[in-house]
Amino acid sequence: MVSNKIMIKHFWLLAIVSSLPAMAQPAPVTQFIERTGERVKQFWDEFSSVAASESVLQEKLDAKGKITVSSRTNFDYLIFLRWDNEGMLVDESRLPVGQQQKKAPQGALLATQGFATLLMVFHPAFQSSYSYTLENESPRLVRMHFLPRKGTPSPAILALKGREFPITWEGDAWIDTEQFMVTRVDAHWKDLPEEIGLESLAGEVTYAPTTFKGGSQTFWLPQTARVEVKTAHQHWRNTHHFSTYKLFSVESDSKVADTKPGVKP
Repeated sequence: MVSNKIMIKHFWLLAIVSSLPAMAQPAPVTQFIERTGERVKQFWDEFSSVAASESVLQEKLDAKGKITVSSRTNFDYLIFLRWDNEGMLVDESRLPVGQQQKKAPQGALLATQGFATLLMVFHPAFQSSYSYTLENESPRLVRMHFLPRKGTPSPAILALKGREFPITWEGDAWIDTEQFMVTRVDAHWKDLPEEIGLESLAGEVTYAPTTFKGGSQTFWLPQTARVEVKTAHQHWRNTHHFSTYKLFSVESDSKVADTKPGVKP
């Protein structure tokens, strides 16, 4: 039995560029993935230059899916995306704001971090670790399936109990055909290692355009990130909601600009 004190404390995305040659994709898919990758590179800069309000709903469910414990916390949120000699690292800063609910019993709920950057599976540095298949296309959206390739570096790891486990994401992404921006990602951990005691780990993230007062540039930023984790005896669901984005300018004094309400695609 796995202890209910399992905590997903850190979710680092490692930019390990594979030396293996990329497998051939159909030309239209290759071109689409390349353009999407360039747009995701831009997301890196945009997300690192904003602050946001984050509301986190943590829930524990029973075998029938009924919520038995829950807690909602509001934060001032910042994310730091940086490179070092180990690759790309994601650090998140959360400062609680407002009146906080009574804390749940120790170990009852799960902490999740870093899932807002799940679209990085399309970053050019990670594309050699995945194969992509066009599943559906419409005038507005393309649904692309991604599958991890065996023997390639993983773009994500789970830090758990002092150990690190590569995460092999498999899933689908919906991509805007005009902006080449990922609007939604649904992913699950394919072939979970038995030793970590998880039956499933899945994430669903949505992204939408955001504009700022006094500026014409549109940023595509996370709106929600939902994470579900199951063991043989326990089930958790966390929902992160991001709003009130502010543009961050680091000068002699810091300045912020309020956003207009985001419009979901």
